[in-house]
Amino acid sequence: MTLSRPRCALFVALIGVAGAASAAATTKVSLMTASEQASLIETRHSTGKGAAVSSFTTEYFGNGEIGMAWEDKRVLLLCKKAAYLNLPGMKPEAGTLSIEQRQMVAYEAMMAGFGGIAALGAVTGESVEVADDGSEMRRPGESTWAYGVERYEVATQRMPDGALRVRVRKQATVNNAKPSSPDDTFSTDEDQAARLAELAPNDSWTEVVIHGGARKPRTDPAMSLKGWVSTVEQQAATVGDARRLHDCK
Repeated sequence: MTLSRPRCALFVALIGVAGAASAAATTKVSLMTASEQASLIETRHSTGKGAAVSSFTTEYFGNGEIGMAWEDKRVLLLCKKAAYLNLPGMKPEAGTLSIEQRQMVAYEAMMAGFGGIAALGAVTGESVEVADDGSEMRRPGESTWAYGVERYEVATQRMPDGALRVRVRKQATVNNAKPSSPDDTFSTDEDQAARLAELAPNDSWTEVVIHGGARKPRTDPAMSLKGWVSTVEQQAATVGDARRLHDCK
């Protein structure tokens, strides 16, 4: 069958409309807003194919308490005045650390929770698009470094339970550095090599799953703190006792 030019144009237009109709509708989601409203954030990371996968979870409670966990270790932030650490196998043992060192461990645990979101944002920007039908979407992404860009594959998905899953996998490093001259002060060959060594390897990836929904009101006040150490001088036996001891509202 031979189509006239007007009919051919109409046929092409109809194909385009059909393709657009079959594409999944999408919604733009703010990573910052999602993380601020989260009840639980799960972060997983690996340095490449076949490498071990590390995981870190952050749970947020309605009264402002935050629970953090990785491997068999846990940190419970009760309020601005006190946190408790449960770090089996840590060398030196948590109980032998100074108060300042314990507080630093608690601070680093909080930063680790934020680190996953920051790693995503450096590649995706503040917002990501997700398909409304729950299918996985993939697109390229990149972040800048001192002498070029890092290229990534970005995968996003709205999970059946409503959680937001975002994964970034590094694909390549673009290095635009030029050999330095003897008069260079900043962009020396040594500096270029040092900056390059700081970058994540190809095939490394970070995945964050942000769960929304209602937060649990608080940590169980009857939970025992045996085996936990406080980041302040006083030590309580249970979570409820700790709230009273440290005047946590």
